[in-house]
Amino acid sequence: MSLPVVPAIIPESREAVRAAAIRLGFSLELHLDVVDGVFVPFTSWPYEPAGDPLEVKSDTDRFTLEVDLMVEKPLPAAEQWVAAGADMLVFHIETISLAAFGQYAAASAVTVGVSAHMDTPDEVLFPYLAMADYVQVMGIAQIGAQGQPFDERAIARIAAVASNFPKLQISVDGSVNEETLPRLKAAGATRFIAGSAVVQSDDSAAAHYRLVTLT
Repeated sequence: MSLPVVPAIIPESREAVRAAAIRLGFSLELHLDVVDGVFVPFTSWPYEPAGDPLEVKSDTDRFTLEVDLMVEKPLPAAEQWVAAGADMLVFHIETISLAAFGQYAAASAVTVGVSAHMDTPDEVLFPYLAMADYVQVMGIAQIGAQGQPFDERAIARIAAVASNFPKLQISVDGSVNEETLPRLKAAGATRFIAGSAVVQSDDSAAAHYRLVTLT
């Protein structure tokens, strides 16, 4: 059985989300990277231009919607996206304390994951994993933008998580492509977030299918 390969976009506008929902309609899942220009030096909708996640709910409801909260204040953003139909949320541990994450994860009705910069040590990340539904390992060093080079440290992190948390789903976001996916899978990854390799392809459906065949 194939492992999930999820197309990812960094929304430039409400209209861009709607267009992506149509173009990527072949997928059961959709991953949105939302960035506020504070946590990372890039900005996306609904921060710039300003908007409300509810504006795209009718477009994204067809998907299992995952929202990656690359923002300085993730809890208010999380509530907005849950109201807009998010099924999965990714918190970056640099933006939320262990206690606050644990409290949110325990009370939340949606699936809650965590991620961390590759420069953040495993011993800082691992306590969060005990309370998370899944982990998102970053395949790139500079998060918040697509088309970045692969960070080789991701392989070791995946293997370490798989060894210490053998039942935890391991998602990978960043530089997932036909070259890296087999290596990520061999290390223990079980879910793959594909940005530029799919959405910037002339034939996104075909590019997605090629990645799925590698799982």
